[in-house]
Amino acid sequence: MTSKGLGTGWHPWCRLGRECVLTICISGSLFVAALRAQDAQEKVTVDDVSRNFVVHLPKGYDSQQHYPVVILLHGRNQNADDMPRLTHFNQLADKDGVIAVYPNATRGEWNIGVRPEQPSTASPRRGYGRHGGYPGGGGGYPGGGGGYPGGGGGYPGGGQGGGQSSDETKNKPEPADDLAFLNQMLDQLALKYSIDAHRTYATGLGDGGFMALRMGCAMADRVAAIAAVSAALPKTMICLPSRPVPALFMHGTEDPIISYNGGTYKPGRFAVLSAEDSAKAWAKFDRCGEKPAQGKLPASEKNGKETKTFTYAGCQDNAQVVLYSVKGGGNTWPGGEQYLSEKEVGKTSNDLNANEIIWSFLVTRKIAGESAVAK
Repeated sequence: MTSKGLGTGWHPWCRLGRECVLTICISGSLFVAALRAQDAQEKVTVDDVSRNFVVHLPKGYDSQQHYPVVILLHGRNQNADDMPRLTHFNQLADKDGVIAVYPNATRGEWNIGVRPEQPSTASPRRGYGRHGGYPGGGGGYPGGGGGYPGGGGGYPGGGQGGGQSSDETKNKPEPADDLAFLNQMLDQLALKYSIDAHRTYATGLGDGGFMALRMGCAMADRVAAIAAVSAALPKTMICLPSRPVPALFMHGTEDPIISYNGGTYKPGRFAVLSAEDSAKAWAKFDRCGEKPAQGKLPASEKNGKETKTFTYAGCQDNAQVVLYSVKGGGNTWPGGEQYLSEKEVGKTSNDLNANEIIWSFLVTRKIAGESAVAK
């Protein structure tokens, strides 16, 4: 009897009985289910709207222990399912005992609290849509010239085209209250899972990076530290953290969407600081020393490129701000997937592993006292 079909379909040996199904005859769908057995779909209601997020429990999860939480925020027009595939973060979570949480934005866009600076005059273009982007699901970055959907789609909300009339603007849905969503999400996590409320962290890619920055600004009583990948600090973002928040920035020097050198972020139509000025501004929030220590990480592979680092120390409450300047990198997650073409989002650098670097930075941070107790 041949073993043809094992792992991809129903095996003849499965006629032997139920036990065989569990031990030998693993079909493709059963195998996928086994891989996702530790992923739970959760919901909360915010302003009468159901919001959802995915919780990944590390292998060997024990409710008697208290686990750190890393919130991973997806990019524009992506969704929660894209982030674990794009980043491979669940592998680190399983290895190091981390609860990874993947929230879903409303209509694929986070409300980062920054308004467009001026109306778009561009002619409407078709958005990228929910069927493009990262292979296997949920959208992704836009096609068409390496920008986000519609080039100048209104922020925030669901419209993807530019040049909206006043009637169109009037009929746009109100931006979601994402801070309320994320706070309620943390409340529910504390009720249902064994988490360490003093060790909750936020990271994200692109628009998710902007949202991680907003969480650092507005939720410093609950978020111990943040990491923004391929995101810079918007010039008009109001940032008044209630405590010094350690922050890591990781930005590719060849990012075609959120320029390393700053300028206008076209999809949201607002100005952002350069990567280096973003780190400098955050260092001021944390009352760090004025000048960063500069260093270099050697390339991890032959013909690779080194990564420059800028580290601000001497901060209040031992906070720290670090920028990783990823030479040649795009709007991508270093060490992750090249989820769209280099023309669209730039190159994914394999000269460093974003997961390992981010976690090694976050894991040492902790909110002291009672400020992190679930509300």
